[in-house]
Amino acid sequence: MKKILSGILSLFLAAGLLCGCISAFAEENDFIGNMQVVNCNEWVSLREQPSASSPRLVKVSLGSIVSNCRYDSDQWVYCEFDGYAGYIMAQYLEPSDGALTFNAMMVTTTPEGAPFYPTIDSTEPIDTIWPNTVVRNCQMMDNGRVYVEWGDRCGFIRSERAEVYNEMLHYPHKFVMLTNLYSDAYEGPAPALQIDYAESFPLSQYDSTTLTYDLTYYPEPDYPRLNYVLHSEETLGKIHLYSIELMVWDEDTGEAEFEFTLEDMQYELAPGHAITAAAVMIGMTPNLAVGYEDPNGMYHFAFIEMSGEDGSLYLREF
Repeated sequence: MKKILSGILSLFLAAGLLCGCISAFAEENDFIGNMQVVNCNEWVSLREQPSASSPRLVKVSLGSIVSNCRYDSDQWVYCEFDGYAGYIMAQYLEPSDGALTFNAMMVTTTPEGAPFYPTIDSTEPIDTIWPNTVVRNCQMMDNGRVYVEWGDRCGFIRSERAEVYNEMLHYPHKFVMLTNLYSDAYEGPAPALQIDYAESFPLSQYDSTTLTYDLTYYPEPDYPRLNYVLHSEETLGKIHLYSIELMVWDEDTGEAEFEFTLEDMQYELAPGHAITAAAVMIGMTPNLAVGYEDPNGMYHFAFIEMSGEDGSLYLREF
């Protein structure tokens, strides 16, 4: 998620002191950060514009966390949720930056998994998240639950059913992740990590590290081996190469469950450095993925895909 430096707020405050007061406009547009949905029965509307007649983008459940918030007026707050950007009535939000947050958590290996609740205080789960599933953008609640984003769904699980995922990133493991192959919810700015074909990248100008995929489990020898390069203009951490397998897919809704296998890793990727890798790309359904930590400490997952227009490689975050 994008973060606005505290220096911007300091600049507004300094300007207010020089004028003897802070204008109402500056007060209304101060950056708040994360906020929590309150004072509603089940959900509130995230709307395209700050108006009750504006189209609803998505329903935001009671207790959910919205990010990058700032006041548009006394009545409306600009915020971002599930990849959507819009406005929620201010009476339904309160600041929540003091809560403990984690970029990613993993459901623990208890056989029954984690009941998935639609609101912060609901008693009946609407689904179950199975063990070893990664959930993202997690925030600890006061009642012992954790707000999580699971694929393109948002809800709550009990805190004892999850552990911080970042502590486990250095170790090979398998996990499952729910996403939606039809959804644009997690498509945003171009990833900080970039991908190119090895044949078209000036590797001679870079120091490079070679990572590999274990391809022994692919029985078909005719699938082409893909030689590619990962690089960035920023220093990134925890670069992970994953092979992924589609386990379940609902063709009507696009909801899909993938099993991730961590194949190789590098602790850091810096400008002027590059990672070369070779893998097999199979068909149109993603079978390769990469993960990395950006300079703000946020961990990203992205499919490795090939453009149907010009055959170029690209990363699609989810």
